[in-house]
Amino acid sequence: MNETVKLLITVALASAAALLASALMLKFTPNDSWAAFVGWTIFFLAIQSPVFLAAQTSRGSCTAWLTRHRNKG
Repeated sequence: MNETVKLLITVALASAAALLASALMLKFTPNDSWAAFVGWTIFFLAIQSPVFLAAQTSRGSCTAWLTRHRNKG
């Protein structure tokens, strides 16, 4: 699959999760304005922003030590 398509899917899923979480926060908090909804959405997207920064090469280098230890045994 193309890297651009993977990124678009990741952005779409993160945005959907942020919108859902923002809607839940508005349901359970007394403030129900549009500004609060936008604020919660930005907050939840900011929490998920490391997902956008991770690349396949960085994931591989971070977990490379796992295969080294497994193969030693």
